[in-house]
Amino acid sequence: MKRALSLIFGIIVLAILALPLLDPLTRARLFTGIILGGGLKLALAVVGILLILIGLGTKKWLLKLGVVIALLAIPVAFASHWSSQVALRESVKEVSPEEELLPQTGLRAPYLVAERQASSNSSGTVGDISGTTYLAGDNSYSTLVERRGIFRPGYETALVQKLALTGQAKGERCDFDPEANKRIDGIFGNSLTRAIASIDSGLIAKKDDVWAYCEAGSPQIVVPVTKLTNWLAPYDVPAGVVIYDGKTNALEYKKDVATGELPGPAISISQSRRVNKSLETLNGNWWTTKILKSTGITDEPKDEDDTNLGSHSNFSLSYGEQHYGFFSPFTSRASSRTIDQVAVLDSSQVSAGSNANVTLHTLKTPRQSNAATADKIKADYSSLSDWATGMTVMEIVPGGEGVWHASIGQKQNVNYRVQLNADGSSCLLSAAGEKLRCSSDAGQNSGSEQEGKQSGDLLDPSTLSNDELKSLHEAIVKELHRRIPAQ
Repeated sequence: MKRALSLIFGIIVLAILALPLLDPLTRARLFTGIILGGGLKLALAVVGILLILIGLGTKKWLLKLGVVIALLAIPVAFASHWSSQVALRESVKEVSPEEELLPQTGLRAPYLVAERQASSNSSGTVGDISGTTYLAGDNSYSTLVERRGIFRPGYETALVQKLALTGQAKGERCDFDPEANKRIDGIFGNSLTRAIASIDSGLIAKKDDVWAYCEAGSPQIVVPVTKLTNWLAPYDVPAGVVIYDGKTNALEYKKDVATGELPGPAISISQSRRVNKSLETLNGNWWTTKILKSTGITDEPKDEDDTNLGSHSNFSLSYGEQHYGFFSPFTSRASSRTIDQVAVLDSSQVSAGSNANVTLHTLKTPRQSNAATADKIKADYSSLSDWATGMTVMEIVPGGEGVWHASIGQKQNVNYRVQLNADGSSCLLSAAGEKLRCSSDAGQNSGSEQEGKQSGDLLDPSTLSNDELKSLHEAIVKELHRRIPAQ
């Protein structure tokens, strides 16, 4: 009788403990995040700890065995991490300039400009800006604005900005229905992550990967998702996209997306970052890569004054026929600050279970670091009066084999563009793409401009902020004081 009661009691306790598994998000986090994500290393650690606990009694041999198994989990964890990185790196196709040139890219307004303009263009909405994404498929930027509330009740609006290569953007709002209350970090019924887990508990969604676009006035949330593969050394592979309709509150899971089907990335920026991280293992082993740090490449900037510091990699750019992807410049991990390679991840298409299409291009001519390049731009075009108002080099992105594009301007506006060539020369371009002058003849023009000759690039004071206007005034006064004694 006592044995039967104990059995019934045990079943009841197990049932109570299993109740949380009825929740799809809890179930997903347990199986995907712990059991599959932990892999062999976690299994060894758990078995080892259990044997240690059992062996604390009279069975000392179990205690010793448990310690050995638990300690074995440590080298297995290192080996697992290394193997997962190598598996991703081996999916990258490496090409030389003789085999394949870096593709020519389309121009875009700088990411940081779009991000800053989103703040001013979202006036009139009640909410908080969540994130900005470049939609290379239709050359626009989209920004999600989150609703305010205790349980994070969904998104307020999707702001789509069409930015010219310079000037201010006009944002188009695409509002969510009040009943569409889900967002990726929502709580309880407001959780888009929970809704995705209810479709398939193996799907992994990250907040950084969410973006939106408008379709006939209806906001569409796109969440590129991944799944873990290889229990021994688990790593993420693309698993398609989940689309959430901001009008109907409906979800659609698409395992395959063809090129041009979506205006933005079908493969997440998180996956691109994982692939970039795996390239640290290039041409090296665990010791030279992790300990000596003498092999492999990295997309991290090495200079604190790097002009791309706020957005230094994973540039979303269009290329080819309806293709777009993440372009990531790389430097040597050993000591070099020059940019020697560029990885291109095709994000315009996805097929569930297949690795992303990534090509690592070796450049014919390495380019100087961003900090050195920015200094050279300022030196070559030092006569531009806009430097006095706080104009800076904002972004330097790949433009194709031997060509890079730099944007220079104020925080929310691009004044000029500079085309950088492989031979070290450059050309200053207007907003419309008209060539104003090149570095080879910059010295000839600088004298005439400094003497006050009128150029076509006059500064409109009404476009300046208070701080910029103050800086301009101080620069004019300083220049007057310098010239008066000479008269």
